[in-house]
Amino acid sequence: MAKDIYEDTLYGQVLPADWVNDTISSLMLLVDGEEEFIIEKSEQSEMLINYIDRWITAEGIVTETDDDFSIKVQSYKLEDDFELNDDDDW
Repeated sequence: MAKDIYEDTLYGQVLPADWVNDTISSLMLLVDGEEEFIIEKSEQSEMLINYIDRWITAEGIVTETDDDFSIKVQSYKLEDDFELNDDDDW
């Protein structure tokens, strides 16, 4: 099983990856609508559960194997954090 580990910055959507008893047990970052990066559990990733379906830019350590991709998030930035107060803001 080949393994590649490197630092990278990814832009994608935070989504549930797995559920246990109707509770989200793991997260993934969907990149380019097709690549799924499992988000490894860490202090930074614990906060991401609050941003399901939101878009972020994540910096971290990516691990690639023959079967999957994962990222250990070291920092992230919420990319769709804006408010539209009324129709004039469009």
